[in-house]
Amino acid sequence: MKLNHINLVTLDGVALADFFTNHFGFELVAMRGKNAFAVLSGADGFALNIMKPGKGETVSYPDGFHIGFFVDMPNIVHEKHAELADAGHAPGEVQELTRGGAMSTTFYCHAPGGILVEVSSSAA
Repeated sequence: MKLNHINLVTLDGVALADFFTNHFGFELVAMRGKNAFAVLSGADGFALNIMKPGKGETVSYPDGFHIGFFVDMPNIVHEKHAELADAGHAPGEVQELTRGGAMSTTFYCHAPGGILVEVSSSAA
């Protein structure tokens, strides 16, 4: 079984789609319904769908909800951190964390619409 897609809900689908296309290598496949629904494709074929909430609905995610990206080397984490900072996204500090006994180099950043994004790598 392969994870096919994730659907994110946000008030600003254009800004969130731009964030993932500009900084995380996704390609915009389609934007439909007056910018209400975007389909993005990752290099591995993973589909990231972004949509506005239904009429009268609010956007809410549980505490701890986030999207995680894993990169090959810690230096790439630092490069992505600098890229997002230069673009004005104010990522949190890069941290060296221990998870399940393994070290990782990690930071978190809020994407447009408040979606929390993690970028990490196993420590070299």
